[in-house]
Amino acid sequence: MRWPDWLKQREHCLAVVMGLVDGILTAMLLGAGRMLGWGMPIDFKIALKVAVYALATAGFVFYIGRYAEFRAQLVHAAAQLNLKKGGQLATTHLGRMVLGEAVGEAIVSGGCSFMSALLPLSLAVVFPSAPWSSVILSLCLLGILGYALGRMVKGSSLKWAVGLVAGGVFMTILGSGLHIL
Repeated sequence: MRWPDWLKQREHCLAVVMGLVDGILTAMLLGAGRMLGWGMPIDFKIALKVAVYALATAGFVFYIGRYAEFRAQLVHAAAQLNLKKGGQLATTHLGRMVLGEAVGEAIVSGGCSFMSALLPLSLAVVFPSAPWSSVILSLCLLGILGYALGRMVKGSSLKWAVGLVAGGVFMTILGSGLHIL
């Protein structure tokens, strides 16, 4: 089975992948104790709060990173063109374009983070007697993402899957020790 061409050809695949992984890991870190059945069960209000947190942090961090990267590229291009002012291109229409592109990618990343945080936590809400099922779902989603990333970058799908699952296990252990929620 081949990786879906629609995602492979996406110009903004980085925003999607980072958002999905960030959302799952954020949910696992913040809600680990409750996802493992310790303390009060997760309710929809808590799941929604964690998802909004994931959206806000992923969107903002991704925006800052991409905008800084795009601006640096414009400064580099200005230097290559021997323009007198280093930031001259960044103040033109190109500068406004990269601002819009960074905002658009941040919205995609934040939205993916929101959905991927809400999905496993919602499972714990729907099945309060088996909140650990949300941890299993999260680890499975990370494994699928890792496998897909491995295929996409022509690397070892198994290593990518194991790496992301190991990260998920680490976040769950860390979150359960921190007792954030």
